[in-house]
Amino acid sequence: MTDPLEIAATVLTLICVLLAVKRSLWQFPTGILGTALGFFVFWGAGLYSSAFLQPFFIVVQVYGWWYWTRGDKGHKPRIRSTDPWLVAIVCLAALCVAIGAAYALEQLTDAQMAVPDAAIFGLSIVAQILLDRKRVENWPVWVVVNILSVYVYASQGLWLYTVLYAFFIFNAFWGWWEWRKELLSYGAGVDSAKDESAA
Repeated sequence: MTDPLEIAATVLTLICVLLAVKRSLWQFPTGILGTALGFFVFWGAGLYSSAFLQPFFIVVQVYGWWYWTRGDKGHKPRIRSTDPWLVAIVCLAALCVAIGAAYALEQLTDAQMAVPDAAIFGLSIVAQILLDRKRVENWPVWVVVNILSVYVYASQGLWLYTVLYAFFIFNAFWGWWEWRKELLSYGAGVDSAKDESAA
């Protein structure tokens, strides 16, 4: 039988990510609640890196909430782009740190799937910070995170999370398309009247 806590965390996380694609501020309170519930789901499954990731997500989502409303000198910031090479270097550094942490977890705890779980931790930090800073490159990083998540969560029998993150793979491509379309509209001199971050 599926844990009701996993059901609630899954539904809230799904709503949060769909709202992120549409650039709605409601992603943040929804995501914070889903993240808080996710901590207990992952801890119970022995996925300690994913569990430890949840408090971090709460902090950065609070920051993201502020940044999306007042982060550009008191105004709502636009979507921006970051050098892909810089993103790749930061992702590589995050993976190196994550692998070191995974080794420690394997030695000191009964952690399950320590290396891929830690990779999810490291790359999710990068992706979430990019999302909070309204950088379009957050979506390709999420694609990698979501693929890893499907493998890890299926291995641990977290089937709702497995289905959710399988959907998130496709959702990340949709998010990239939506955000890139808006980014390109700035170059055409089109103001983003459809930006739903005001919602």
